[in-house]
Amino acid sequence: MESWLIYGKGGHAHVIADAILKKNNKAVIEYFDDSDCPYNPEFKSAVALIIGIGNNEVRQHISKTISHSFATIIHPSAQVANDVVIGEGTVVFANAVIQTGAVIGKHCIINANTTIDHDVTIEDFVSVYPGVYVGGGALISKGKTLDANQVVGRNSTI
Repeated sequence: MESWLIYGKGGHAHVIADAILKKNNKAVIEYFDDSDCPYNPEFKSAVALIIGIGNNEVRQHISKTISHSFATIIHPSAQVANDVVIGEGTVVFANAVIQTGAVIGKHCIINANTTIDHDVTIEDFVSVYPGVYVGGGALISKGKTLDANQVVGRNSTI
């Protein structure tokens, strides 16, 4: 049986759980946060861990505090080109499209109904809200948030 541990118990964590269950409806999911015990608990290495916190800065702090390998979650309805590179801890939600040549960093959130066009680079700890379009060749810098329905032009740097 596939087991998962989600760090966080809020709305974002529940959306992650839904994406996991869409891929395997028999997966066992447990939630954890700071109220349960202090940072850096001993996790079983066989349990897949994902940070279910939407805040970029908090996600970054947690990722540096916990010593564990992190999972990557891609919703089954997302369309991701074969050569896309996605860093650990990143989540890609329903109906997102990531085109060829894109590189997505660690612990990013690519929300539902977004389009990341060809050859885009998204650095670590970025949140891309629903409905965003990022044009080909754009660079989204570490820790940035793209608001809902935002359009980033081709070859832009944010």
